[in-house]
Amino acid sequence: MKPDRLIEDLTLVPLPQWWENPWLLFSLPVVIGLIAYNLRRWWLQRKPTTPTLTVPVGPPPHEAFLARLAALRANRSHWVAYPFAIEVSEILRGYLEARYAFSVRFQTSREFLELASTNPCLNSAHRATLRDFLSRCDLLKFAQGVATEAELAALIDTTEQFISECAGLPPGHKGGKP
Repeated sequence: MKPDRLIEDLTLVPLPQWWENPWLLFSLPVVIGLIAYNLRRWWLQRKPTTPTLTVPVGPPPHEAFLARLAALRANRSHWVAYPFAIEVSEILRGYLEARYAFSVRFQTSREFLELASTNPCLNSAHRATLRDFLSRCDLLKFAQGVATEAELAALIDTTEQFISECAGLPPGHKGGKP
């Protein structure tokens, strides 16, 4: 190979004749597509690994939230509708997040109710209670509504009843240990 004839010496290797067949050019992308489709189906249908359930350390979540409600009830002389509604709503949302691993603390009431409507952990009575509870709290929080002491106590009673039902406590349970 002479340096001045380098380009002429670089000739293409001729392709085999079967490579130029139009049926091969058509079927090759089809085969690659079928392989990709089947790999994707296999990837999506494979069994997910079962997550290990971690048992929370400490007291059950309902005890802490029922204790917070009892403290709120005991502080009756300082009840003001707006901060009260925020606190009682935060207690219920915090309980649902701790009990069912919902992430509802920073959702709007509408988003929260949409999540609750699709979740099998909550039955229709719980959903109706949540809808009524959240509408009363939203009225106090966003519309700056006024409420009597009896209406505020009813919000605490509703929250206690809801937490007790979800925790499987006997009716009329008011916090602490069962």
